[in-house]
Amino acid sequence: MEIQLPQILFQIVNFSVVVGALTYLLFKPVQKILDERSNKIAEAQKAAQAVIEEKDAIETLKKQSKRDAEKAAAAILDEAKKDADVRSQELIQKTQEHGKAQLTKLQAEWQNEKKEMVKELKAQFTDAVIATSAKVLGEKLDSKAHSKLIDQEMNTILKAL
Repeated sequence: MEIQLPQILFQIVNFSVVVGALTYLLFKPVQKILDERSNKIAEAQKAAQAVIEEKDAIETLKKQSKRDAEKAAAAILDEAKKDADVRSQELIQKTQEHGKAQLTKLQAEWQNEKKEMVKELKAQFTDAVIATSAKVLGEKLDSKAHSKLIDQEMNTILKAL
C-alpha cells in the first residue's frame, strides 16, 4: 500500500468540488430560505406586538370613553334633578298663589253672600217684627221707630255671629 500523491490530490479536488457544489446548490438556498422564514417570523411577531399594543390602546380609549360618558350622564342627571327641583318649586309657588287667589275670591263671594243674606234676613225680620208688633200692640208703629228697634236687634244678632 503505497500512498499515491496524485490519487490524494484527485480526492482532495473531488471532495472540494462536491463541497463547493453542495454549498452552492444546497446550503446557500436552504440558508436563504431559512433567513427569509426568520425574517417573516420576526415581521409577524412585530405585527402581532403592534396589534396587541393597538388593542391595549383601544381598550384604554374604551375605558376612558366609558368614564367620560358616565361623568357626562351624571352631570346631565344632576342638572335634570336641579331643573326638576326648580320647576317643582315654581309649580308649588304658582299653586300656592292660585290657591290664595281662589281663597280670596271665595272669601269675597262669601262676604257678598253674607251681606245679601243679612239684608234679606233684615227685611224679613223687619216685616215679621212689624207684623208681630202690630198684632201685639194692636196699632201700627211708625216706620222710624220700627227701623230703630230693628237695627238695634240686628246689630245684636250680627255681633253674636
